[in-house]
Order: sequence, then C-alpha cells, then structure tokens
Amino acid sequence: MTKLTELNMKTWLSSMLLSIVMVLTGCGGGASTETNAQYNNGLGGGGEQVSVDSNPYNGPVCGSSYAGDPDTQAEVCRFKQYFYDELRVKTCGGCHNSSQAPLFLVSGNVDTAYNSARSFINRTNPSASEFVTKVASGHNCWLDSDPACASEMTDYIDRWLNGVNSSNTEIQLTAPVEHSITVTKQLPAAGADNYETAVTAFSTYIYPLFADYSCDGCHRADSRTAQQPYFASDDIYEAYDLSRSKIDIEDGLQDRALADALSRFVVRQRSEFHNCGEDCMANAQEMLNAIKLFEAQIPAPNEVPDSWVTSRALILERDGILASGGGRVDTGAIAVWEFSEGGGALVLDKSDVTPAMNLDLYGDYNWVGGNGIQFLPGGKAQATTTASRKLATRIKANSAYSLEAWVAPANVTQEGPARIMTYSDGNSSRNFTLGQTLYNYDFLHRSTTTDGNGEPALSTADADERLQATLQHVVLTFDPVNGRRIYVNGVFTGDEDSSDPGSLSGWDDSFVFILGNEASGDHQWEGIVRFAAVYDRALSQEEITTNFDAGVGEKYFLLFKLEHCSDPDDSATCVDLTGIDDGFDSYVVFEAAVFDSYSYLFSEPYLYRLRASGTASDAEPSSYSGVVLGGMRVGINGKEPAVGQAFAKLSTTLESSLYTAEGGQVLSSIGTILPLESGSNSDEFFLTFERIGSYSDVRVEAAVSPVAPAVSEQEPDVGLRNFAEINASMSKITGVPVTNSNVVSTYTTVKQQLPTSTSAESFLSAQQMGVAQMAIEYCSEMIDDTAMRNAFFPGFVSNFGMGVTAAFDTTLERDAVIDPLYTRVVGSALSSQPNENDMKTELDDLIVLLATRHAGETSVETQKIVKATCAAALGSAAVLVQ
Repeated sequence: MTKLTELNMKTWLSSMLLSIVMVLTGCGGGASTETNAQYNNGLGGGGEQVSVDSNPYNGPVCGSSYAGDPDTQAEVCRFKQYFYDELRVKTCGGCHNSSQAPLFLVSGNVDTAYNSARSFINRTNPSASEFVTKVASGHNCWLDSDPACASEMTDYIDRWLNGVNSSNTEIQLTAPVEHSITVTKQLPAAGADNYETAVTAFSTYIYPLFADYSCDGCHRADSRTAQQPYFASDDIYEAYDLSRSKIDIEDGLQDRALADALSRFVVRQRSEFHNCGEDCMANAQEMLNAIKLFEAQIPAPNEVPDSWVTSRALILERDGILASGGGRVDTGAIAVWEFSEGGGALVLDKSDVTPAMNLDLYGDYNWVGGNGIQFLPGGKAQATTTASRKLATRIKANSAYSLEAWVAPANVTQEGPARIMTYSDGNSSRNFTLGQTLYNYDFLHRSTTTDGNGEPALSTADADERLQATLQHVVLTFDPVNGRRIYVNGVFTGDEDSSDPGSLSGWDDSFVFILGNEASGDHQWEGIVRFAAVYDRALSQEEITTNFDAGVGEKYFLLFKLEHCSDPDDSATCVDLTGIDDGFDSYVVFEAAVFDSYSYLFSEPYLYRLRASGTASDAEPSSYSGVVLGGMRVGINGKEPAVGQAFAKLSTTLESSLYTAEGGQVLSSIGTILPLESGSNSDEFFLTFERIGSYSDVRVEAAVSPVAPAVSEQEPDVGLRNFAEINASMSKITGVPVTNSNVVSTYTTVKQQLPTSTSAESFLSAQQMGVAQMAIEYCSEMIDDTAMRNAFFPGFVSNFGMGVTAAFDTTLERDAVIDPLYTRVVGSALSSQPNENDMKTELDDLIVLLATRHAGETSVETQKIVKATCAAALGSAAVLVQ
C-alpha cells in the first residue's frame, strides 16, 4: 500500500469515526477549541476568536459561540466546508498539511489554514487565484486533466467566498488597481499587423524543433495518436495560431533564464520532462533560445499618441470583476456542464449531485474561447454508464425533467436526427434525445405512450425554421400534465405533443449520456455546445426566460477610470477627465466577455461613480450637468483596432439627474465585437475619447467622394428556374410524376422557399434548402420504386440488394450510379454546364465518404447512399440554373 493510499484510508476512517461520534454526542460536542486569528482582509478587526475543532475534519463550529464579526465566522466556515475539506483528501493534502509551506491545509487548525490560504486567492476573480494557476500548470493535479483541476479549484474558491448560491449574490462594483497604458510587443493574431512576420519567424526558429522533439508524432490531426492542440500541423498558419498560447513573449523581452521561463513549450520539458528522455534540460534551453530569436523578429509597436485622451488600462482576467451573478435558476439541476476547462479531454459536471457525470472527450473536437466545445466529425463527449444512471434514477422518481443547452449548430443541413444531447444505447433505443433535423429541433422521449426509441418525436414546425446556425438557447421539458414542450431563445415554440404524457416507468438505467453523437457513433452532430444541463423537474416559462436572459459564458465588469495623469507614477498629478471634483471617482463600466476563440464582446457601457480614497463615508456626490462625452473608442494593446468601434459615434452628456445608485447612467444600449490578440489574461484594454469634459482630440474622418460610382445596368448572363420549372425538371429527370402524393406534400410545404423570380441576384440560402428537400423527395420516390430505379441505374440493379461495402467497393460500381445521374441531370457536350470530370469526382467522393461511414451495413443503407448521391446531383446548379 502506497503512502498516499494509506493517507486516503486514514482520512476515510477518521471521517467515518467522526460521523459516528457526532451522532452520539451532537455537533461539536466534546471538541476542544483554539484561538489564533488576525483578520486584516476586510473581514473584521484583529483578534477575533474562531472556534476550531482539534480534529481537522470538524473545523470551525458554525453556529456556536463566536466572539468576532459574524461575517468572519461565516466565511471561515465556508472555507472549511468548500475548500479545506475538499483539498485535504486530494493530492494537496499530502504536503500542505504539515510538511510544506504554505500550510493552507494544516491539520487540527482550520483558522491557521484559512489565514494562510487567503493570501493566494483573488477575491474578485477566483479563476485568477494563484491556487488555480498552480494546478493549471500541472502541479499535483488530482484528475486526468490539468484544465479540469483548475476549473474545480476555481469552484472551491468561489464557494468559499460566495457559498453554493453565488449565482444569486449581489455583485459589488469596486475600484480596480489603477494601471497606466503599457505598450509592449504582442504575438500577432490572424489579421493583425505583423501577422505574416510572426508566422515566418515562428516557422524559422520554433516550428522545426517540433520534429526534433517528436512533437509531430502526436500533435497533428493525421497522427495515429492524434492529440490536441495540433501545433505541429503541416499548415504553418494553424501551427502558429495553436502555438501562440504556449509562448510567453516576455521570455524574450525580459531575457529570462531557463529556470524563470514561463513559455509552456519550455516548462513542458524543463519541469515536466515531457517526452524528452535524458535531454530535457538541453531541449528546454534550445526551445527558450528559439523563443528569444522569434521574439526579436516581432517589430516593436508604436507608442500611444500624446494627443489621445485616454482612460486607465485594464486586463480582463486580472482586473475584471467576475459577473458570477447572472441570476441563473439551477434548482433541480442534476448534471451541469459549463465547458470552462478550456483544454484537456475532460468536462466536469458542476452540479454537485453525486456521482459526478464528468464527460470524456473523444474524436475530433476543439475547445472554444469563452467556454465551449466544438464537435467536428467523429467528436463526442460521453459519461460512463455508472454515472449516467443517476439521470434515470432521479428523473423517474420525479416523473419530470428538463434539458437545457446553449448551442450553435454548424449548419442547417444535418439530419438523422443528428444527436446534440442523448441518453441512449444506439439507433433504436433511448430515454431521451435532443436532436437536429435541418431547421428543426427534435425531442425524442421514452414513455408508456411512445416507443422504445422515443417516437413519435416532438419537433419544431418546418415552416418556423426555429433552428439556425447561430448561438441559441434550447430547453426541452416534460411533466405529467403538459407532456413534452420545446423552448427556443426563451420562447415556447407552440408545437403540440401528439402523444399523451404517459409515465417514465420504462426508462432504462443502463443507457449512457452523450453530447455530439449517438452511442452507435453514426449520428454525428457538428456545432458548438457552450452550456448543457439536465434537471429532475420541468422548468417553468419564467425560469427559462431568466436563464435565457442570463446568457452564457464567463462575464466580467471592467471599470475604466476616467483619469488623466501628467506623471503616471505620481497619483498627485491625476485629475478626473469629467471635471467633476467632489471626492468621487468616475468610471465607464462595460460588461465584457470572451465571445469565442477570436474575439471579445463589449456591451452596454454606463457611467458609475465610486467614493475616492480619503473621502468621508457620509459624503454625498455633488450635482453636475452638461458634461460632454463623445467619440468613445476601445483600445487594445496600445492601439485602436480598425474594427469594432461601435461607440465612435456616441455623443451624450453626463447628468446627475440621469444617474441612479443602482445602475449609474447608461451611455449606450449596444455592444460590439473586438479582436482577441494574446488572450484574456494579457490583452490590455483602455478607452479613448474625442470629447470628454474639457478635453478633446477630435478625429477627422477621411473624406468621402460625393460622386457615387457608376452602376452597370447589364443583366446577369444566367437566370434561375422558378418553382414550377424546378418541379417539372425534377419530375422529367427522375420519371416520378409531379402528381405523386409524397412529392405533392413536399412541394406544398416548400413552395414558398423556392425561387419565384428568374433573377440570380434574388437567390437566397433558404431557396437552396427548398430545392434540396425537393431533390431528396424525388430521388427517394424513384429509388423506392424497383422498376424506376432499375430503369435509371441499369448497371447497379444487383447492387441495390447488397450491403454497403460490397455495393460500392470499386470505381466501376460507383460509376454505375454516377454516370446515369450525369447523363440525365447534366447532359453531354454542353459548354454551359458543369465540367464532367469535376462533377463526377465530387459525386464519387460523396459515395466513398458515406460508404466509409456506413461500412458493413445492410442494403437499406446502400439505397440511402444512392438517394443521397441522386439528391446531390438533382439539387445542383445544373438543374437550378437556366
């Protein structure tokens, strides 16, 4: 038995013994106490007494006699419950209890542990705490994923500070530390100045070392043991983009020694001995030297012009106040995934309902900035069968449940339905599924009034096109009164459940929960999931609206101080830009968030005023009026981006009569997207103004010619077939009459989506979807009719009865499908039609792709593949364009 195992066993035995003693004697009975507290962190005065049990698992006795500030006692109790007790039984408890400083888990004295631990946390932004950054770097992580450990550590600190209901706590805006604008080198992102210069330098100095160190054996998509991130990709731009977060440019700027270097590429070998054998230190030094040479090739940025009127500067994660409120309703949540890990192959269940349904990531996926996972072909996130069992157990007991997700489908062409969220064991058996079929959300659900596959499904109406390829909030609910209901972006869709509610008695607890695919692996969904949750009750309309309004992702409040200092190092030289001199400091507050992997979202700025240091607590702000504020821009890393300046036309005045203590004075109700350059822990933001108070720096926009360019009246050389012509053409090509009942039904449904004008300039994507649906219907009817399909594909007659692998095994067999389609759909010797070789190659690639995905399946899938190939040809421009 290892020492760690012995420690865990002793911990378990002592916990069990304590539980028995507490039952017999009552909470805190017989416990000795100690006093050792000097609180100087806004928790009260010095010398408070904290009641502490000598046994490390009983800590402060909450509710017993306490001589200090009650708020102090409450926090120390939360520290003990949510931080101390959690970490003592993990890897941290083996060292930081007695043998290694800091002693934030010291045995027998929670008070001492608390005083030690509070020096290493960030109260306004727990994710920036030193405890978090330490485990994120790989220090004694207790999980299989360093990012997952960092996420869990953040949760422990958040609960210590705010309790388990932190989402409902009131967020207090406090003054950030004041920073002057610094202009330093940044690693250019795609589209930024010097991007090409950076990529060239990266390919010269750093990229070749990946092959030397065998990084390309794993960190590329085509490796047999592919492992993200793919920074050794053949695509040098992809390799650079994925390497930026692993390079600390300060290693070069500060000429750091090997022991002090912070670049992940260096740390991975120097401190973690990752795949480097006996040459780790030499490799680490070589990589550090390469990073320094790389940094030297990045041009220095320009200084901030003296004429600019600027605020103070902030970094999102360093200086932002975490907007952990948001007011989400999570009562009844039995599994919650926030995707805040940002890396690794593990997504943590944040519900606190045991067992934790952590999700393992498989296949091809990407982590998305601002919390999220992008599923690509083959990608999925899956819980274990054992952990998934809690869903059936708790939901059956309550006879109600809800599924909630923030999703961004990759496109509106997925069907099957493609599985966004499923609790099932294959294609024909499930407890529930949230799926996508083109523009529709599907709700499959097992009950005594539906079958074992959850059918008939409840789907959003085709004509409503509720599902769009953009970020959407989707909630499915079931209860014994209303049955199934679907909500999109906070609104009930109005789609009626055709099945009576029934009961959930038939639910199978041997199924597994999956995001992004089916258990059988053949119903891939592509897109981004940014939040997902399962509840053991039906959420109400009001609760769904609340959660939609709360949004998704980690948000911050950034307080930009409106202050100008003639000497940035001397606060005595600083004056309020607004000219309001009354002992209160003025700030412009933005709600800011990482929007995705490439951008930030800044929204709804407002003026807010805070009591300045040294101002009496009973002082009141003075009245003010007519203070001009206009032409506001957001700067980043010493410059003003050319894009995202939605507030450049802002023109308003600051009025005390418009100011409220709760919300300040609203300056704008809009938001804007700004480019992400180096990341939310290093990109520095500031504000500039054309006019504020008595200061001005009016920008003169470039002159625009008043003469409009000449517009050609020439009509396009090509036009479109209208809806009647398309219908007739498809009928003629396939031989299926336009009077076929299924064709008539589909035509009636999508007629409004089909082109009504022959002008190519009026063509819309929705019209292409209508054409595709008509093509699918005609091809399905033709291939389901044995005589028709045999006449259309004479060389493939016997193959219709074969399994997939045999039916499409050779080029000759695939050509037996492709050649008749080209002849009927396109024709021959027509210069205005698509190139024959190009089109046949595309169709052959499609068949090979589908045959590979469905290898070994039956003749049913063979016929589906022919239908799909037929629809691809029939719905192409060869038919649509006149």
